[in-house]
Amino acid sequence: MNDIGRLVKSLSFIEEFVETTTTLATERDVPTLLNLVLTSARNFTNCEAGRVYVLDVTKRYLHLRVSQWQDRALDTQWYRLRDFGQTGVLDTQDPLVYCGTTGAVVLIDDVYSYSGFDLEYLYRHDRSCETRTHSLILVPLRDHDGQTIGILELINAKDAYDRRYVSFKSLEPIIRAFAAQAAVCINNALLIEQNHQLINLLNDTNQRLEAENRRLKERAVRRVDYKIIGSSDAMQKVFDLMDKAVGTAVSVLLTGETGTGKEVFARAIHDNGARKAKLFVTQNCAALPEHLLESELFGYRRGAFSGAVADKKGLFELADGGTLFLDEIGDMPLNLQSKLLRVLQEGEIRPLGGTDIRKVNVRIVAATHCDLAEKIRACQFREDLFFRLAVFPIRLPPLRERGSDLNVLIDHFIQHFSRQYQKRVKGVSPGALELLMRYEYPGNVRELQNVIERAVLLCEDSGAVLEEHLSEQILHAAGQGSGRQGRRYSVRMQESLINAASSSLKNAVNAYEVAVIEQHLQANNWNQTRTAESLQIPRRTLIDKMSRYNIKAPERRKRATLSRLL
Repeated sequence: MNDIGRLVKSLSFIEEFVETTTTLATERDVPTLLNLVLTSARNFTNCEAGRVYVLDVTKRYLHLRVSQWQDRALDTQWYRLRDFGQTGVLDTQDPLVYCGTTGAVVLIDDVYSYSGFDLEYLYRHDRSCETRTHSLILVPLRDHDGQTIGILELINAKDAYDRRYVSFKSLEPIIRAFAAQAAVCINNALLIEQNHQLINLLNDTNQRLEAENRRLKERAVRRVDYKIIGSSDAMQKVFDLMDKAVGTAVSVLLTGETGTGKEVFARAIHDNGARKAKLFVTQNCAALPEHLLESELFGYRRGAFSGAVADKKGLFELADGGTLFLDEIGDMPLNLQSKLLRVLQEGEIRPLGGTDIRKVNVRIVAATHCDLAEKIRACQFREDLFFRLAVFPIRLPPLRERGSDLNVLIDHFIQHFSRQYQKRVKGVSPGALELLMRYEYPGNVRELQNVIERAVLLCEDSGAVLEEHLSEQILHAAGQGSGRQGRRYSVRMQESLINAASSSLKNAVNAYEVAVIEQHLQANNWNQTRTAESLQIPRRTLIDKMSRYNIKAPERRKRATLSRLL
């Protein structure tokens, strides 16, 4: 070929090169761009196959994004993800890691006779895809800052005329120049893609924040202080329902396990509603036999039965204009259920032994721990009454579903009973607190209240609640689980220590430190030397802390009390 022919061919190649890089620069879709880069590189070099690898946004994981072999696209299942963050030192055996981390070009003319690198990934590819890799070149794709963003791999270069395999050596300058241009295009497309993802994420986050702000503003506007402890999600759902019902006269049915505080919630609904100036009247439907319960609810006239020496108003009449709380409604006798249904439908009552009908305006809040649907199937509860009562049902969650509320309730009851019994309780020891947090509380808040009241009565003045102060049920439940010695704090326990008290952080930390020290002192029979060893602190430090916190052995407390009396 003469000089003019070579010049024309060179100009034609340059024109094609410029046109190709211009096309790449205008493509913004990353998958399309990567395929176009690989196809263009194969056309320039006349090679059979190739692959494009791209580092993720963390610049740690090298992903295989495009794989081509002649006229077909191959899957990437055979490829093992490269983790640059786990290599530690430079992995000189892996050509992909070597090229990506050093930025050096890797050129191999005969893959199956070459021993400088570990080429197992090529052998695996050939076995998986039924191909044959003869030669290859790995060229790093680097951005304008010189940082590697990926790798261009070209395979099996061929002579344009006789189609025999040739070395990539003579093509290296062209490939490097093309890779430099392609890297800029790929980096720009990746940045645009990441920006779009960030914009979408930001928009989604803003929408969720706006929705949350609206919800919080609505809650701030309409939420009243029910003076009920509870910040868990389960309790927030209850409060949201109460907000919607409190300003109406709708009948409310409170359901939930025994001990969840149904009367507390019923009174909160009354006290924060339009009827708060009137009476809140309660009646346990399981506490009285049918005849007495009927007379309590509807009243009676003199002479209605033996002993009825004077007229008496019933609870419906007393609660006129206010709220009547019917606890354990599921245990109400069937005959009374029909009379209650009439009150709900017509707003009328008739006292026992009377003929006059009286209109009453009473809001009914009913409660039960029973499964009313099961009672209806067993013909023990009227279905029509159920639908009248359950206009607005509210399920009260058991204590085990209230998460961090348990710790706040423990602290509340300790403070309450400390004031009631005039004791200074410095908190709960770590062991006792773990047992309290792990227990399931079948009796719910009522059981917890009783447990804490007993523990406060049993613990020493100026001391902390210890494991031996807890109920047998809690200790027995702990014994059935993992061993009490050497227990690790659960996640729930850690949360309780973080949220240790509603007081200041300093007081909470001091209370915790006192509890830990006293627990170790008791475990070592108040021997200061052994206690210091178990706490892994100097004995002098232990003595200073005991003096600062006024921690004394029970005998010394008694002697100090006697000396003050004398």
